[in-house]
Formats: sequence, structure tokens, C-alpha cells
Amino acid sequence: MDTSLALTVPVIIGGTIAALLMGLAKTGLPPLGALGAAVIASVLPPVPAAGVALPLLIVGDLVAVSTYGRAVRWRVLRALLPSVALGLLIGFAALRWAPPDVSARIVGALLLLAGLGDLVRQLAARRAALPDADAAPPPTRLRDRIARTALGATAGVSTMIANAGGPPMSLYLLRAGVSRAGLLGTVALFFLTVNLAKLPFSASLGLVSADSLHVSLVLFPGLVAGLLLGRLVAHRLSGPAFSTAVLIATALAGARLLLA
Repeated sequence: MDTSLALTVPVIIGGTIAALLMGLAKTGLPPLGALGAAVIASVLPPVPAAGVALPLLIVGDLVAVSTYGRAVRWRVLRALLPSVALGLLIGFAALRWAPPDVSARIVGALLLLAGLGDLVRQLAARRAALPDADAAPPPTRLRDRIARTALGATAGVSTMIANAGGPPMSLYLLRAGVSRAGLLGTVALFFLTVNLAKLPFSASLGLVSADSLHVSLVLFPGLVAGLLLGRLVAHRLSGPAFSTAVLIATALAGARLLLA
């Protein structure tokens, strides 16, 4: 067995907490998935940790799609896929030829700035009592195209490197004014597609193996608990509270990647 995947007490406890955060992200607050990825990478080497997390994420995606699939915003999803595919290729190249921690810190800095920036903008809009304070002002076509390309590519890179694509995806959907159910459903289907696409790449890099699947299975109960908790959280938060929580979680995920 790969000694880096030994089931020590810290791995079981930390990994279970990480799996719980991943489950909570899938059905409640998507940016928390990046924190889950950071936690599991703190008890396992970062690269093997990505292989352990991937099957858990796919199961979580399947549950989330079955829960929120009817609210998927197909037009937004189709528009993002080309830039995400580009980001996946960049992330794959970074894993093979560049230090992944450098790429993760760059992604973290971008997420921290973007999350805090949107949080400040949202709070300022509420204080000004705008009619729709939770939605971003309607973007121009050029700004929308730039945001779609940048955030889609960032999602692809960060999910390939650190399983942390939820924050940029959630941020884009919030800026587009997508509803809570629409955000959760679109993110779920998006990452089900992305994570399935990552599977052959991860297998070719040796990240997903019999040893990693054994660890994933041990952490599975934490994922189930997180999925159930996420549904409770999502239903209890109001629209404004949900969007604020997503932005705060995005900023925290960025800070965690930046300081890792």
C-alpha cells in the first residue's frame, strides 16, 4: 500500500471533517468545498489528497444533481464549458510541470480579492436600498464575456489543482443573478461533468488508485453527514443571507489557498 495514504488517526479525523465540508458544499454552500479540499490536503500529501477527494466529490455531485437538477441554468452552463475545458488543460499541465502550491496560491489570491470585492459591493448596494441589492448590475456583453472566460478558466484550473473550483463558479452565478436553487443545481451538474472529465486525467497521473479508493471509502460517512446538513442549511437561509454566506465562504477559501 502507498505509505502516503496510511489510515492514521489524523487522516481519519481530518479526512472525515473534510468529507463533511465537501458534502455541505454540494447541497448547501458550494465554496466550502475548497475548505474541505484544504483540510484533506493538511492531513495527506496534497497530490494524493486530490485523488482521495475525487470519488467523494463525484458521489456528492450525483446527490446534488438529484436534489437540485430541475433548477439548472443550462444556458449559463453551456457558456462556461469552453473556458473551463481550457482551465482543466492548464491545470493538468501545472500538475505535471509546475509546483501546484504556486498555482494554488495564485488562485487563492484571486478568489480572496473577488469574494471580498463582491461582498463589499453587495453590502453597499443594500445600504443604498437598490431594488435588487443581491444581484450584480447588468453587465455589458464584453464584461460578461470576460467574466465568463476568466472565472470559467479559474474554475477549471483550481478544480484540477486543488479540487477548489466551487468558489469561482459560485461567484459567477451570483454575479449573474441566479437564484439559490439555480446556483446549487447548476454548480452540481457543472462539477459532475468536470469531475467525471478529470477522472481519466487523475488515473493517468496515479492519483486515483485502489489505495486511494480505500481511503475514500473510510471517509464516506463524513460525506453523507455533510450532504444531509447541507440540505438543512440551504433551506433555512434567506436569499440575501445565502448570497452573503457564499461570498464569505469564497473569501475564506481564497485565503486558505493563499496561505497554504
